[in-house]
Amino acid sequence: MVLEIVTAQIKAGQETAFEQAFTEASRFIAAADGYIKHELRRCVEVQGKYLIMIHWNSVDDHMVGFRGSQNFTDFRAIVSPFYDGPSQMNHYDLVMQNPA
Repeated sequence: MVLEIVTAQIKAGQETAFEQAFTEASRFIAAADGYIKHELRRCVEVQGKYLIMIHWNSVDDHMVGFRGSQNFTDFRAIVSPFYDGPSQMNHYDLVMQNPA
């Protein structure tokens, strides 16, 4: 399993509309092969900054399967108008997890 983390800055004043749009667009992520779960988190310190965290079975499920699909095109069409500049995206492997 890998964790995709996207850091996105949203245009000022568009945060609520972005959150609503992301909720709508989430169905396209959830329909992808290899999808496990996702979260959207709002930054406490920086207005308009968000983390999108998506768990995938593999990097290929995200980069080949999802990003090469109509679901990705539909997802991006809904959320990208709210982005204030390019987002940052990386994949992470789990190294350690608190056992509690």
